[in-house]
Amino acid sequence: MTVPSFRYSTGEIATAEMAKSFSWEAPVPVNHFWDSFSYCTARNFLGNFSNSELEQLASDPAGIDPENTADQQAKLQLLLQLLRNKLAKKEAETSPPGSLYEVDYKQWYELWQGIFMFENELDLPQAEETVRMLVKKRPDESNVVPPHMLADYLVKVGKYKEAEEVEQPVREWMDARPHLGPASPQALNARRIIARALWGQGRRAEAEALVAKIRELVDGMTGSKFGIYQEEEARLNDQMVAAFTE
Repeated sequence: MTVPSFRYSTGEIATAEMAKSFSWEAPVPVNHFWDSFSYCTARNFLGNFSNSELEQLASDPAGIDPENTADQQAKLQLLLQLLRNKLAKKEAETSPPGSLYEVDYKQWYELWQGIFMFENELDLPQAEETVRMLVKKRPDESNVVPPHMLADYLVKVGKYKEAEEVEQPVREWMDARPHLGPASPQALNARRIIARALWGQGRRAEAEALVAKIRELVDGMTGSKFGIYQEEEARLNDQMVAAFTE
């Protein structure tokens, strides 16, 4: 029997056991359907469905065919609709007496986070409204993921000053967490968002200084608990700097 292969945020192909090393890792199946998606995009869909639900979707003619090589836009639309369908189903199951947000915030949040991811990938106008809703409706403001997503989106659409203001507290929070810290992939990504926001405002000297700091942090990952991410983080830095000179 063939053991299914999965990929992770590092691009490494392995079995599902590797995901246990870091809580934010999740296995993405290696097949024709999922190979066209980035790790982050695939993860935000797959995390919303149980293994049995995914098996059902794989066997459903209107679901996810592992051999599907359709146009990427069509696949994005399919996954967005499947997320919306699940959200509608869960809302129907919990109302009355209340909404899914009130009954199970975690599931509500994860479904809407996935919906935002696909709205953003498809450049749909409602993406900004969705991510701002996720920021506004946080019951716990220590959850920095929604503002982190918002800041990244704001850079994408050219709202650089607001992006910088939103991301600075996120970066500070990540730096201060013992399980993360400045050299974690999350904190490095926060710095890249700020660097892009600074560059977009024409504050190039500040952006270049921050890029130099990011490179220093990545160089220091050697032998650390985040060392497995060093190559990928270096690639992301090079990609960002190349975009500055385009």
